[in-house]
Parts: sequence; structure tokens; C-alpha cells
Amino acid sequence: MARKRSDNSTWRQFEQLVARIEADAGPLGLRVASPDRIRCKVTGRFREVDASVRAGVGTASVLITIECRKRQPKQDVTWIEQLATKKANIGAFHTIAVSSSGFSDGAKALAAHYGIGLRHVSEAPLDEINKLLSNLKSVTFSHKCCVAAYIGIRLFRSLKWTIPDPRQADLVLPPTTDLFAPIFKDVTTGRTWSINDLWLQLQRTSDPFEKIAHGTPPELKIAIFPYPGDVTVETSEGSKLIGDVMLGLALSIEEERVTLEEARRVEYKSPDGAAIQRVEFASRRVQPEEWRISLQAPKEAADVSQIKTGGNWPNSKSDE
Repeated sequence: MARKRSDNSTWRQFEQLVARIEADAGPLGLRVASPDRIRCKVTGRFREVDASVRAGVGTASVLITIECRKRQPKQDVTWIEQLATKKANIGAFHTIAVSSSGFSDGAKALAAHYGIGLRHVSEAPLDEINKLLSNLKSVTFSHKCCVAAYIGIRLFRSLKWTIPDPRQADLVLPPTTDLFAPIFKDVTTGRTWSINDLWLQLQRTSDPFEKIAHGTPPELKIAIFPYPGDVTVETSEGSKLIGDVMLGLALSIEEERVTLEEARRVEYKSPDGAAIQRVEFASRRVQPEEWRISLQAPKEAADVSQIKTGGNWPNSKSDE
């Protein structure tokens, strides 16, 4: 019952990738934001930067800004001049300019003069990936899937409560029922809730997927929600006083394998030749946010202790 993720442009994905690389390249305690807004010391207005890195040095906080361009051709002196002015106006300690196409010789000379760091992001061929990173051949994501297959209603009875038989429901809500509509109402308090709220309530009190095997066809489970005669449901025939809601759920745990060949592989290089390589295994499923597992290390790394790992999935601490 997850909502779909909003569309994310290619350039925005590029900025977020750079922010993740910088976050993993530094020591613990860095605060990375992408994008970020920083007040201009000249005009007093906020200026947006593609990403920012803040780190504590002693009792002070150091601000590093990151600006990105994913476009052709190579970036020239014009952009570097703009960044140098912006760096001074917002009071950044350092600015890093990141390009997907590289920099002209003039831009490199001007960046050195103004103290602007340069980085070039490019795709890394599979055969050039550091062996420490390429040892992970694939990642398997597990997706918990839930479909409301049956919504049965037993009307209220002033009798001793017994477990209802789902096959003998007084009402069955149609498949077109809006799962997020507040169709239930407590007549004493006025509080309303939806089918999706019942699903969330079920997850707070139990694990519906506890005995569901991975990679098998959906299994139907019935969850029963009893009410003592103070709840109504809105139907096509009007409001009805209910005793039980019988929610039939088709549950499954689907597996998605992403191979090293399918993973995003990038190299993040500075003019002095130092390079970082990053491999990101990302789920192709539509989620509120991208599910991702990453490995990152210097290109010439020879020890596993140099690998930084990260990820973004439910109940994880995002590396962004």
C-alpha cells in the first residue's frame, strides 16, 4: 500500500549522487545536505547550493559547498568565476565544482587561483572497478507486498461475540473501495479512519509477514477487527452500524536481484589523479524513495578496511 515516488530529474539525481560520495569520503560526523540554502553575507538573501558539507573543527563549524553540472561540453572559466564570487559572498570555507564532462585548461588554472576544488564524475567500466568492490556480484532486495483482496463487514449484533466466518459477511465492500478514504466513524468521538489505517494498526500490533516465505505466490490472510457497536461504515446504501471488519490480505515477499553489471558504477576524480570508485545497487521498484546499497573506496584501495558501505531502505539510516 506504498505511495509512488515523485519523478526525479537526471540532474537532481546527479547532485544527490555527488552528495553521497562526499558524505562517504569524509570522516564520521559530517552533515551533508542536498540541496541547501545559505544566507548571502552581502544581500542577506538565501542562496541555493547543490549540496553542502558541514564539519566541526574544534569549537567551530566549517562550511564546504558543492556545485554540480551535468552537461556538455567541458566547463570553462565562466562557471569558475561565478563560483568564486558566490563562495566569497556566502562565506564558504571551500567550494567544490563537480562536472560530468570535465574542465578546460583555463578553468583548471582559475580554480587553482581561487581555491576551488574540481571533481570529474564518469562511468566506471566493469573491468576497471577495484577488485574489493567487484567481489560483491549481486544484491537481492526483498519487497513485502500487500493487496487488499477482500473487505467483509459483519453488522453489529447485541449478542455474545464470536469469531465471524469471513464467508458469511453481511456486506462485502467492492474492489473499487478507496483504501485511503475515511469510511469508518466512531459515533461517540467522531473520529474517522480508513482501510489503510486498519493495515497500519495491524502492523503496529503484529508482523503480518512473519510466516510468509520469500519468492512464493501470495498467501491470503484474514485480519478481524471487532467493534462494540459504536462504529459505522459508509456504504453505497448509507451508513451501517458494524460489529466486525474482516480484512482479507494477499501477502507475499518478492525478491529482486540486482547484479554488478546492472549496478551504477562511477569514478570521482580530482585533477591530481586521486580517484574514488563507487558501486550502487539500486532497486528498480517504484518506492517513496530509492532503495539502495552502496560500496565506495579509493580506486587503488588494497584493504577491505578502506571500503565505506551505505544504503537507503526501510528502517535504515540513510547516507544522505
